[in-house]
Amino acid sequence: MITGDSRKKVIPPTRSHVKAGFVVYSPDSGKRNIIILDEGELAAIDRSNGLKSTVFKMHPGDLIGVAALLEHEAFRYPIEATSDSTITVVTEECMESELKTLPLWMLAVIKSLSSKTRKLKEALHKTRCENTLKSLAEFCSHLEAKKDYAIKDLAREFQWMTKIPKPTIQEEFKALARRKFLILDNNGEETSVRIANPLLLQIFVDYLNATEKGGNWEPFSLDLNQKRLLVKLSAVDQSQEMDAPAWIAFFTAQGLKLDVAGWIRVQQFGWFKPSGDNAFAPNTDKIKYYLAALRYETNIRGVL
Repeated sequence: MITGDSRKKVIPPTRSHVKAGFVVYSPDSGKRNIIILDEGELAAIDRSNGLKSTVFKMHPGDLIGVAALLEHEAFRYPIEATSDSTITVVTEECMESELKTLPLWMLAVIKSLSSKTRKLKEALHKTRCENTLKSLAEFCSHLEAKKDYAIKDLAREFQWMTKIPKPTIQEEFKALARRKFLILDNNGEETSVRIANPLLLQIFVDYLNATEKGGNWEPFSLDLNQKRLLVKLSAVDQSQEMDAPAWIAFFTAQGLKLDVAGWIRVQQFGWFKPSGDNAFAPNTDKIKYYLAALRYETNIRGVL
């Protein structure tokens, strides 16, 4: 039985020596401890998606678990010793006995600092994008077509730019390959990436941007007559220049409906570009863009 001032009862932390490979902390244990690394090296391990990767490493003087004890937020990664190490473990009971000796204002300061530190770390590790597939597609759209790139090099550069975990990047590469936007080739020990058509990747990004905003994407909103106009326009001599009435008369003679309102609409699509003296010429790049979007609609929508 304890008598006297219970605040004087202090449970000391424990110091332990562990071998390389020893699991210092497991999220499944339910324990809320502060772990201080005195000697050696520890690593936070992520085994999601069936892959093992190192989230970060700890060096002498580093510690984890403060938020778990003070804010009841469990740490989600197991901690392993990557070399023979010496650690100090501050248990929940030990911390509570120490906190009883502190004035309330000091306890409030400690909790505030813990919260701010946790938020800062979250900001440092938070990815710089919400849609990882879209971000990778945009990244790959700037690569040279039909050139082999080492996937590990691309993944490393993309991860450095976005802070997206490697397993996620690997899955997104596979998703783009399933849509036929790029080709993954396991040529020996190293997997290479070849961009089939950078334009398709940019089209895919534009489509995702439109759907995220909840609007209709223009290439997939064309009616049958507008699609026929597009196909006919793609076969026209791209150096041909005429004013608006002449273009309307040209398509009408081809059995295609195009009135003034329709002309204004195709102008909004960007299928024509001004060429001076009220004349217009076909916009080759925009026409190719719309044709590619329609041709690969199944791939873009992901309905494979």
